This record gives sequence, structure tokens and C-alpha cells, in this order.
Amino acid sequence: MDRNTITGLLLMMALLFGYQYYITPTSEEVAAWEAQQEAEAASQDSLAQLEQAQARVELATMEALQNGTTFGDGSAEAEALTAQLQRRYGIFGTAVAGTDRDVVLENDRVRVVFNTRGGLPVEATLNDGYQRYGTDEPVSLWARDLSKMNVSWDVPGVGRVGFSDLHFQPVSQSNSQLVMAATMAPGMSIRLVHNLDGYQVKTDVSFTGVENATDRNRTFTWNAVGQRNEKGLQWERQHSAIYYLELGEERDYLSDGKEDEEVLEAGLSWLSFKQNYFSALVSSPQPFAPGARIANVLPADDTTYVMGYEAKLPYGGQPLHFYFGPNDLAELEVTGLDEVGRIIDYGWWIFGWVNRNIILPIYGFVAQYVGNLGLIVLILTLIIKSALFPITWKNFMSSAKMRVLRPELNEINERHAEDAMKRQQETMELYRRTGVNPMAGCLPALLQMPILYAMFRFFPSNIDLRGQSFLWADDLGAFDSVLDLPFSIPFYGAHVSGFTILMAASMLVYMRMTMANQSMPQQPGMPDMKTIQNIMPFTMLFFFNGFASGLSLYYFTANVVSIGQMVTIKRFFINEDRIRDRIEDNKSKAKDRTKPSFMERLQEAAKEAEKKQKEQERKKNEARSNRKKK
Repeated sequence: MDRNTITGLLLMMALLFGYQYYITPTSEEVAAWEAQQEAEAASQDSLAQLEQAQARVELATMEALQNGTTFGDGSAEAEALTAQLQRRYGIFGTAVAGTDRDVVLENDRVRVVFNTRGGLPVEATLNDGYQRYGTDEPVSLWARDLSKMNVSWDVPGVGRVGFSDLHFQPVSQSNSQLVMAATMAPGMSIRLVHNLDGYQVKTDVSFTGVENATDRNRTFTWNAVGQRNEKGLQWERQHSAIYYLELGEERDYLSDGKEDEEVLEAGLSWLSFKQNYFSALVSSPQPFAPGARIANVLPADDTTYVMGYEAKLPYGGQPLHFYFGPNDLAELEVTGLDEVGRIIDYGWWIFGWVNRNIILPIYGFVAQYVGNLGLIVLILTLIIKSALFPITWKNFMSSAKMRVLRPELNEINERHAEDAMKRQQETMELYRRTGVNPMAGCLPALLQMPILYAMFRFFPSNIDLRGQSFLWADDLGAFDSVLDLPFSIPFYGAHVSGFTILMAASMLVYMRMTMANQSMPQQPGMPDMKTIQNIMPFTMLFFFNGFASGLSLYYFTANVVSIGQMVTIKRFFINEDRIRDRIEDNKSKAKDRTKPSFMERLQEAAKEAEKKQKEQERKKNEARSNRKKK
């Protein structure tokens, strides 16, 4: 080791010793640090003691509430409890203590449970035979652990206080009426009078001596989680949402089966937490003020619960009327609420009108004499198809006329394949001479559309189909299954619906028979109808597999009847030779016709349009030539 190395090591050691000396705390600094640690430890001990003391007070308070401790007995414990509750709840503190217990109002339709803590319904289950699918449990529309309702308000210097904090002592009870009251002091009380009538609970609320203390930001909170009641969870969820009616508006709803929210700008008449076949509804003879916030919330558990509902309504102390029952038109209309029947989604505009004014009366008439719902669907289908037979006849006659003209139409298309305007003119001239209206078959088809779509909405919304079996289907209000798959196919599901297969097969047969009688020639640029006829039934397999089996049964029956009508009309009623003779006769008469027909007017309009088009092109060409010369 040379001298330079030794010198370097000595310098490094000196630097280390110097740094160590610099960072070593002095005895005064050590003493100050120890004192700080002791102070912090003492502070933590004090906080822990305080928290423990607060916990003991809260525990004692809860025990007192549960054990029904009374005030004014002179004991130190009672006095301390009184002071504690009054600090937390203000003047309402004396109404907090009491023993929580259930009180029941019940009839042959619904069982409603009230709790003395809050005084409002905590449970509502149906007594009329409706059960959750696959269980012996009755349908529950308000569950203690899943649903909450409360009236609350702000108390200055205290915070938020509500019915759920107060103990409502039962005052009187009969078979249909329950009177409860929360008493704060002599002359100061909140009184609830519950009347049970059918599926309805009508609650009158009165504030005595506490009006000024309860009028700050008073709200009615109404939250629930809908339990699964039907066979098909996704189907039930797709038909679940908040439905409501604002003053001066029509019935409205949040997005079915989706998360959605809305702040209502107008007063509120009624609000329904609607599932496919059942609803929990709140209303009032005195509308709720504007500013209500409502929301659909998808539950975290996507296998047990259908939909979460949240509502926060400005509350003015008006009566609260509740409906816990089925989405049955007759039962809903008993409530007397405007448009409440439209909770049942029979379709919008003319489709809903058709269902309510045509289909429902026919259905009710048939149901008087036939008990099996599957047979009712079949009979209803036959009645509807028979009523539509004149329209069907008109459509087939139009199709037959066009079929006779098909060779001439094909010839025109081939002769003027490159000239669309000329092709159109000659086609219209042919229609004029033969007296055939190509639109005659469209109008009958359009007239059938309201019925077809109305039935699409009718069966899934009809609660009578729920739980009714037919053939292999155990519930016409849900999908049927002839085969359960060990896996789930996207957009299809984990089952095979037998009625859906029959519907798709009958649709394929019907469409091929229709195409065989296709009267219109294939137009250039138009989609291939043969491709459409093959794709459509296959698409329906996916679309209808999870739908109510009663709906698939209806469409299958309707297709079979349509096929029978087509065969019968073609074989026994339509003579194409006679139609051809009539068309030829019309051609000869067209030469002597002086008054222009509808088709002649169309032809003249087409010629005039062509003339204007050519004139516009000529002017454009002249303008372009003038610009080039300049």
C-alpha cells in the first residue's frame, strides 16, 4: 500500500466520522423527542378512551331504545339518555326510545307489515296465490332488508331527522285500519292512519305542534330492490323500470332494463316501481312538488335481483297512497289514478288503443268460456285471422293480378335495363292499360300492422299467462325449454325454445310460399328477397328464444292459419285465367277511355318530371359552355 492510498483512506474515515457526529442528536434533542412521543401516546389514549366512551353511550342508547326505556323515571341513566337523545335529535329525542315490533294489516290479497320504528310499511307480500317462479314463496313487492321508505327533514343545529328515527306507538287497530303516533311532548306529535283496501294502503299523515320544526327540506325517500319473480331474469329485467306521471304530461318511464335517472320538472301524480307483472306504486291526492329525483340502478347481484329503484320526492305532508299488487288493468284502474293502466305496456299510440279497445274485450269474452290459457291463445288467433281475412283476400287478389302481368313486366325490364326513366314510363303505361294498381297489395298489409304489433305487446304484458302451462311449456308468460344447454350461446341463451322453433319453421314455409307467388319482378339494385326469406326465420330463432312462450305460440298459430288461407284462396277462389281475361278486357277499354285514370295521371307526372329534368340539364350545359368561352 503506497502513501497516496493510505492518505485517501484516512480522508474517507475522517469524512465518515464527521458525518456521524453531525447527524447524532444532542441530549436535549433526545429529551424533546421522548417528550413528544409521550404526548402523542397520551393523546392517542385519550382519543381511544373518548371513542370507547362514545361507543358505550351509543350502545347504551340502542339498548335503551330496544328495551323501551322511558323518560322521566328520575334515574341517572334515564336523565343521561334523555340528554343524549335530545342533543342528537332535538325536540324529537323523546320520541326515539321504544321497543321495535311489527304490526300487521292483512286481507285476502296482500299482507303489509309495519314496524313501530318509522311507522311505515317494511314488508308487502301477496296473498292471492301469486308465487315466485320455482318456489312456494309468495311474491314480495316490499322486502325489509331490500326496501326502505322514510320521511325526513332538517333540524337546525341537529341535522337530519326522519320517521325512521322515531318510535310510533300503535294507538288502535282493526282488520283494515292501523293508527300509530310518535309523541314528543304534550301537544306535539306525528300521527299516521293506515287504511288497507284491496291492494292499496292509504296513509294519512298529520303533524301536530311540530309543523315549523319539520318543514325544512322535507322529503319522502322511496328506495327498493326488486327480487326476481319470473323464470327469465333477463326478460323480467327488460320489462322493469320506474313509470310515472307528471302533471300535464302523459305517462312516462325511465329506460326499461337499464340504468337511467331523471329530475322531474313538473309536479308528480304517481310513481311506480314496475316489474314485468307486478308493481309497487306511490301516489297522493295532492301531487308531489316539482324536483323529484328518480333513478333505475342495476343491482350488483345479477342473478337474484331484477332492478334497483331510487326516488326522492319533495314532501308537503300530504297523504301517501301505496299500491302493492299485480299489473292487472282492472286492479290498477281501481286506484282512480290517471293513465295508471299504462303501467302495462300494451304499446304506444294506435297499438295500445287496439289492445285496450279490441284485443282485451275479445280476450275477456273468450276467457269466460275457456279456462286453458293455451287454448285461449289459439282461439284468439283464429278470431283475429278470420277478422283480417277480407284484407288477406284483397292482398292475394292484388298479388294474383301482378303475377299475371309478370311476363310483360319482365320484358319491359329487359328491354330498358339501362334506362330507368323509360322503364318506369312503360311500366306505368302497362298499369294504366290493364287497370292494375301495384299499390293495392300494400294497403291491406299496412292495415294489418297495428294488429300484428299490438299482439307483440299484448301477450308479454298479460299477467293471466303467468304460471299457466300448455303442452310442454310450464309458464306461458316466460320462455319454454325443450332442451337445456350446458353452455350459453351469445344472443341466444342456454336453452332451446320449442315454440320458437315451430314459429321460425312456419315463418320459413310461409315466406317461401309467398315468394313463390311473388308478383313483383326483381328490381335492379334491390336486395335479394330469397336471401331475406332465409335469413329472417333464422334471426327470429335468436330474437324470440327468450320471449314469452305465449307470444311464440301466437305467431306460430298465426303463420299456420296464414298458410292455410293462402292454400285455400289459391286453390278454390282465384282463377288466374279469369283474371287474365279481365286484364285483356281492360286493355281494350283503355283505348276508348277519355277521362285520365290514376295511373295515367302518374304517367303524365313522370313525363313532366322527365321533361323538367332534361330542361335543367340543358340549362346547366349552356351555362358551363358560356363559362368556358369567357
